[in-house]
Amino acid sequence: MSAVAEVDAGLLEQVRTILRRDLKLGASAHIPDDMPLIGGEMDLDSLDILLLVSSIEKHFGIKIPNEVVGRWAFQNVSTLAKFVQENTKAAGTGASSQAPLAPTREPDWLSLLPHGPEFRFISKVNHVTPGRQASGSWTVRGDEAFFTGHFPGRPIVPGVLLIESLSQLAGLAASDGKPGRSGMLANVDVRLEAPVVPPATVELTASVTRTMGSLRVCDVVASVGGKSVARGTVAVSIE
Repeated sequence: MSAVAEVDAGLLEQVRTILRRDLKLGASAHIPDDMPLIGGEMDLDSLDILLLVSSIEKHFGIKIPNEVVGRWAFQNVSTLAKFVQENTKAAGTGASSQAPLAPTREPDWLSLLPHGPEFRFISKVNHVTPGRQASGSWTVRGDEAFFTGHFPGRPIVPGVLLIESLSQLAGLAASDGKPGRSGMLANVDVRLEAPVVPPATVELTASVTRTMGSLRVCDVVASVGGKSVARGTVAVSIE
């Protein structure tokens, strides 16, 4: 029996929908079941694969080990759907809880950012576990220069700067704490959920969910007073 016949048609269509969305192919793009994912017409690069793997994991609630990427599971659309089908029911929930060893001396995390002080949108770093997660905050007073022209008289923190602050924290979460090894932005998918009116302290979190080569994908959340104001994913590349 062929791989196509063994795969649930509804699941196969879900995989195609994720491909159309993540690769920005358009809702009407034709994706044959036997279309190769690596090489061929699609020829996904490492960032494409990283984002696709993250989307598949989130959508179906499974984990895709790095060792199967590039092997039979990613030969084509059908084999990917078959891998998902076989692992959906068997997906476990036990993530590793082993705590990393604490560094002997905490780095000056803000100095590891590739930005100068004038373009840092993190006021305080609370905690960083290199390569895994980070938390911090951005205190917005209301007298910053960018508020002069951003809705004068009723200032709102620019959404693009909220996203920048999350991206900067993601760079710290993805780093290994070594000078010159900062994270450079590769992709952003962040949804703005509520306006932030100064003065305010924006709490920031970033957690690495997927690593592939030099690329790291982080789940990021910004909140004010316990209410989420922005959330999504940020991909960074470690130089």
